[in-house]
Amino acid sequence: MLLIANKATQSPDDQNQNPEAPMQKHILLVDSDAESLNRMSQVLRQSNYQVSVASSCDESLHLVNNCKPDCIIFDVELQGTSGTILYSRLRRNSQTRDIPAIVCTNVGPRPVCFGTGVPVLSKNCPGDVLLGAVSAAVAC
Repeated sequence: MLLIANKATQSPDDQNQNPEAPMQKHILLVDSDAESLNRMSQVLRQSNYQVSVASSCDESLHLVNNCKPDCIIFDVELQGTSGTILYSRLRRNSQTRDIPAIVCTNVGPRPVCFGTGVPVLSKNCPGDVLLGAVSAAVAC
């Protein structure tokens, strides 16, 4: 599943409403659960974030290289390669190591592989909690 929402998909009126408005921050969501992707993307879009989604590690790495997101939100449990491997690959690459990451998962205790600087949220967290974590991540 590959979905990219960007200015090219918006009408010219949407793009020119406020030419002095700050650029939308681009968030990449990575989750193999379509319901979670839909819920999170809806919350983020309603708060004026540009959202791309991927359902696998490989798909997300392709998007990261092509779209340069401002933040990546991913689940630990992905089909194929796990979210922990995704995180490791992002941190080893000089082009992606500084992209803020947020883990959004239903996996039990905090995975040890993520440093203290990586927020870990429950997939069932309220929208305002998700938005707060994203806002803090992209503000850096």
